[in-house]
Amino acid sequence: MFYLTAAVTVAIAATALNLLLTFGVIRKLRVHDAKLADRSAVIQEATLPAGTSVPAVTAPTVDGGTASSVRPGGAQLLGFFSIGCGACDDRIPEFIAYQERTGVAAVAVVVTDADDSGPYVARLAPHVDVVVERERGPLATVFAVTSFPALCLVDAQGVVVAGGNAFPDLPEFVPA
Repeated sequence: MFYLTAAVTVAIAATALNLLLTFGVIRKLRVHDAKLADRSAVIQEATLPAGTSVPAVTAPTVDGGTASSVRPGGAQLLGFFSIGCGACDDRIPEFIAYQERTGVAAVAVVVTDADDSGPYVARLAPHVDVVVERERGPLATVFAVTSFPALCLVDAQGVVVAGGNAFPDLPEFVPA
């Protein structure tokens, strides 16, 4: 009888301790969720918000041409990629696939503070116009890029249609 009572007492104590620890974890998760909600309220857009008119700025491309923030007569997708950014590395194939799927003109802006843009240029140049610029270069500045990768779809009038850090942030745009 004594062994049964001791076993029941231990089981009740273990259950009470388990409940106490579970309530503590739930409380910590609620605090964590509240902190994340506060943080997400202050996160800025990756680029200019939709509806913003973009001033015309040009930059030289790696093949000797010129790219502009606004493409008269047509829409344009701009992608901003930073050397050493893992997410940027992952988005390059999506950027190329989006351009090929939609047919919209595209400019890839490789942002770097060193002369290490070669691998990104090699991956992008066969498919789209490529501009290499230093941090806070003319295109990154005019589009108010705050994080990488950044994507921005601009219509023929130079108005931002959509922007963000991932392709679900962009509409499946089909140029006229």
